[in-house]
Amino acid sequence: MLIDTHAHLTDPRFEGSGEIISNMEADGLERIISVGFNEFTSAYSVRIAEANEKIYAAVGVHPSDANEVGQGYTGTLKDLASSDKCVAIGEIGLDYHYENTDKAAQHRVLTEQLELVREVNLPAAFHVRDAYGDFFEVIKNYRDRLTAGAVMHCFSGSKETALVYAEMGFYISFSGSITFKNSKAGEIISALPLSQILIETDCPYLAPTPHRGELNYPKYVRFQAEKIAEVRGLKVEDVIKITTENAYRAFPKLK
Repeated sequence: MLIDTHAHLTDPRFEGSGEIISNMEADGLERIISVGFNEFTSAYSVRIAEANEKIYAAVGVHPSDANEVGQGYTGTLKDLASSDKCVAIGEIGLDYHYENTDKAAQHRVLTEQLELVREVNLPAAFHVRDAYGDFFEVIKNYRDRLTAGAVMHCFSGSKETALVYAEMGFYISFSGSITFKNSKAGEIISALPLSQILIETDCPYLAPTPHRGELNYPKYVRFQAEKIAEVRGLKVEDVIKITTENAYRAFPKLK
């Protein structure tokens, strides 16, 4: 059975996510982690998780939402993280993809949440886009705070960068983008230890081939497993087993 380690079940296009959850067994899904990107979606993810046995949550403020945080937001996240169903602080990080990015706000919110990671002793789920150099400069100074480990979500960096974080003990998570025709993820997947690879959908975004351009769903995480199996010359069932076991190690509060 599959685990989607990064989904956004709070997206309104999922209409409360009830159908997704009720179909999990039929879709071959064992667990889904619903990830917050601000205070509201973090709280919403925890509510969904607490109401559904097979759903878990991660709470955090996405770098693109750094300008929107309220005073005391880390206290709110800390309270949410105390839930038995909250498995990580995320998604947090740096994202320079868009013009006029407030880099100072992103750095401030990232470092504040890294302190929170240390306080609650949960894994961190990192979002990094077009900012790997600056992100590393931050992380090398906060590495000792990451006592519960970390995941590079929806990894989009180079093979060399992936290996740096793998050497640090981080998990590298792959979304549907690895199935795209122009993807160069194969060389990264080939180089990484299988024990540090996770799969995710990042739904409703980044639907994999053959559903590219459509609304993405947690059940499509199977396409990532199939791609990894193809690259590594393994059976899909073996990749599913490995990535599921990895997910339980990466997020120890998963039951």
